[in-house]
Amino acid sequence: MSRIKDIKRQLEIASEAIEALDAELAAGRLGIEEHGRQRAEREREAGRLFVSLRRGQRETGGHREPPPPAPAGPRPAWFRSPLAMGAASVLLVFVGIGAGVGVGRWFTGAQEAAAPAPAPSPAPAGDQSALMTEIELRALRQVAAREDAPIESLLQLGHVALDKGRLDEARLVYERVLAREPRNVEAITHVGAVLFQEGRVDEALAKVEAALRVDPRYVHAHWDRTQYLFYGKRDFPAAVTAAQAFLAVVPQGPDADNVRKLLAEAQQQRATGAPLIPKAR
Repeated sequence: MSRIKDIKRQLEIASEAIEALDAELAAGRLGIEEHGRQRAEREREAGRLFVSLRRGQRETGGHREPPPPAPAGPRPAWFRSPLAMGAASVLLVFVGIGAGVGVGRWFTGAQEAAAPAPAPSPAPAGDQSALMTEIELRALRQVAAREDAPIESLLQLGHVALDKGRLDEARLVYERVLAREPRNVEAITHVGAVLFQEGRVDEALAKVEAALRVDPRYVHAHWDRTQYLFYGKRDFPAAVTAAQAFLAVVPQGPDADNVRKLLAEAQQQRATGAPLIPKAR
């Protein structure tokens, strides 16, 4: 948890620096071109920190999308084991079966098969893609290289690339998904994550809004919208609204607790009445 707190503090410092730049522009002490250049640099820094924060929260069991209602008996939830699925992909490649690896979004640990709603096991610290062995990653790439690669395999490869900071590769993989499934909310949302890490906050917000138009209850898009508005835009009234929308979908759990803390801070910031300065780019 200390690592997550450190990342949050760094993200807060980067966000405060953006506010300071806006104040310098408003006071006439900074030119509009220099303001745009420095703000873009700070936004890219905030994007990198946000991705690190999201990764750390996934590793510690936070930000879980609740499983859908299911009949009695175990049912796979949003989390699945990357090791098990990677091993399955190796087997499928070796035997030549034309099926891919079905995986969940976050790679955060295995679920106990006999329990209906177990908590995920914490993943080791560090890059999430380290949870996959080299042979599993090669097998995944072989599957994803096929023209008819399963959507879930493409999404997993995109997530690995995003977590490693290979933004161009991640974007290309998500675009392959969207070429086949234009309304795939996971791919749309993660294109937004790529854009946010590049410092293109407005475009990232447009993507999560597009995802929510497809699925108004898609948790990940609600989560990212709240973070982008708070950390990227410093638009506290909008962040309050976004946080409340998240809590309407996920009222309980560690994610809800995290968003409630952010909501309280956004409400406090909103109460100060600090004016929002339009971004000059």
